Amino acid sequence: MEILDWDNLTGVHCGSSAIRNVVNFYGYDYPEELCFGLGCGLGFFYNKLYTSKPSEIIHLRAPNMEPLFFSKQGNEYEWKLEKNSHKAFKNLILELDEGNPIFLQTDLFYLKYYNSKIHFPGHVVLCVGYDMKNKNFILSDTNFKELQIVSFSDLDKARSSKAEPYPLNYNWFSIKKFSPFKNLELKIINSIKLNSYNFLNGQNSLRGTSSIYSILEWLKGIQNWSKYDDSNEIFKFAYQIIAKRGSKGAGFRCIYSDFLKIASSESKKIKVLKLYERMIDIAHLWELIALSLKKLSKKFNNNVFLNLKKEIHKVYELELEYNMIVIDKV
Repeated sequence: MEILDWDNLTGVHCGSSAIRNVVNFYGYDYPEELCFGLGCGLGFFYNKLYTSKPSEIIHLRAPNMEPLFFSKQGNEYEWKLEKNSHKAFKNLILELDEGNPIFLQTDLFYLKYYNSKIHFPGHVVLCVGYDMKNKNFILSDTNFKELQIVSFSDLDKARSSKAEPYPLNYNWFSIKKFSPFKNLELKIINSIKLNSYNFLNGQNSLRGTSSIYSILEWLKGIQNWSKYDDSNEIFKFAYQIIAKRGSKGAGFRCIYSDFLKIASSESKKIKVLKLYERMIDIAHLWELIALSLKKLSKKFNNNVFLNLKKEIHKVYELELEYNMIVIDKV
């Protein structure tokens, strides 16, 4: 068995806790909210599914957070894709033999320790070891203090899932070394600006486009949610995405506000602009949206639905105002 010298840390979100674990592996400690913010983690997706249920979904995290965190000038990271199962397997073994932790995107439906009945492609784990004799890989996963054992075949399925809305192609990248950012204040400021720039201009990915304007598309599309056969499931899943599924609540706006609180202590410019306070207001409104979605998942009520649409429009306005302030003044 080959396994890295790993002190496994649990966390709130799969991607940001994975980043923190890798930083910790190389001898440093960044809090998870700092990892999330430096990776420019805020976003918004609205997807229509054609072969899966629920038939429409939202997601409030930006793509490429993990490689963005580690990217520095002259050393850019990105998710690598593979077509060949054998080559994907071989890459893992080679990287682990060299002592490198490996980021993987997976569909947790195939990770048996979750016992999930639905597909959730894009779940980030770290591969930190393998057992050739028993044909298992060893994974670090945000929700479990203990390292998880997954068979070669199950991990292959999890890494190559074609489930909507995010088909996987053995997405991976490894980190061979890490040193702390020399100018943390500058890194924080640049990350805040980049997150807002990406959100306003849109980030394309295999999942679709993450954009603040996708909130308006959702507002238009949600008008039909009560008409679908799986209406209750659509409202319920949207509620879970915002309130429960690895986001610390409010669709990652709570964890990002924690990052902005750190940013305010590191930078007078950020503190004066009251970005932390603005994000708290945004987070509170997302929490109200989640509660409305939860109510509608149990029983449709037109008054609740009309209020939900007002809340979504208001949160769009607050998010637009926040990001425009960042672009104009940070």
